[in-house]
Amino acid sequence: MKNIAIVIFLCFFSATTFAQETTTKKKSWYVPDYASLQFAGNIGLLSTGVGYEIFDNIWFAELLYGYIPEAITEAKSTHLNTIKNTFPIFTKKLRKNYFISLIAGLTATYDATTNTFTALPSQFTKGYYVSNSIHFVIFGGVKIHKDFEAKSIFKGIDFYYEFGYSRVLFMVCHNL
Repeated sequence: MKNIAIVIFLCFFSATTFAQETTTKKKSWYVPDYASLQFAGNIGLLSTGVGYEIFDNIWFAELLYGYIPEAITEAKSTHLNTIKNTFPIFTKKLRKNYFISLIAGLTATYDATTNTFTALPSQFTKGYYVSNSIHFVIFGGVKIHKDFEAKSIFKGIDFYYEFGYSRVLFMVCHNL
């Protein structure tokens, strides 16, 4: 009888010890906070990448790869690499687990294709043309976020609409 009591005590003690080891570990700085998939939007017909939330809902930075197939563009297939920075300006809770935000941001895109150039080709007049393989776009828009209640690999999902303008920054860069 004494041996059964010791076994039960050890089983109980072991269970509580293992329960103490279930603390969450802090993730490394280089592990992304979220994945992104975007249709169109000046960074490819379809683009995908990873994102980081910086300063707790103040700045979202994404590294994206976009692709435009040859059937859609006048050039051979286009590959785009983008750094996208988004800043929520105002966020309002709509109802349980739903939020709407006004957003603004800036993207920098490198466009690698046969129709773009980083260095000026010899057939163009020097000083007249600028590189057309690097694009800067300022944008604004609206984002709707839904938090998921059930515990899963996904904590939530965002749907957003952005409108941007690139000529302002092209003129600023050209005049420097």
